[in-house]
Amino acid sequence: MSASNSQAIKAFVKRRKESPHGAGHYHITDLYPRRVRVSIAGIEVASSNRVEILKEVGTSVYNPVFYFPKNDVNLGLFEEVKDYSTFCPIKGDATYWNFNNREEQIEKAAWSYESPLEYSEAISGYLGFDQRFATITIDPSS
Repeated sequence: MSASNSQAIKAFVKRRKESPHGAGHYHITDLYPRRVRVSIAGIEVASSNRVEILKEVGTSVYNPVFYFPKNDVNLGLFEEVKDYSTFCPIKGDATYWNFNNREEQIEKAAWSYESPLEYSEAISGYLGFDQRFATITIDPSS
């Protein structure tokens, strides 16, 4: 095993041990270096060059999620879902958002962590989008 592989394994084990609530998994969040856009039902709902990409490893390797600052999201197309949330042991309580452009409504098309656990504070107040409904486009020239 190479020295770099050994260091990567040690870092992985350390992150798993440090994950909150004994979750046994972890994530890494980085500022994404390109402009990213999101469209739902053919309508651009977000565009930002301040996107955080969250890569999570647990019982499996999860698809990366792009989180957008609320200031870069057209919140007029979303309404917060009342009386519904989910809990992630490393991120905290998730708030969900329905997409509604008067022609099409999609339940829980986005989510946010308004008051995440300290471990996940980088995504506080950002929105992630359900990729079953959202088209993510990365601008290669930005």
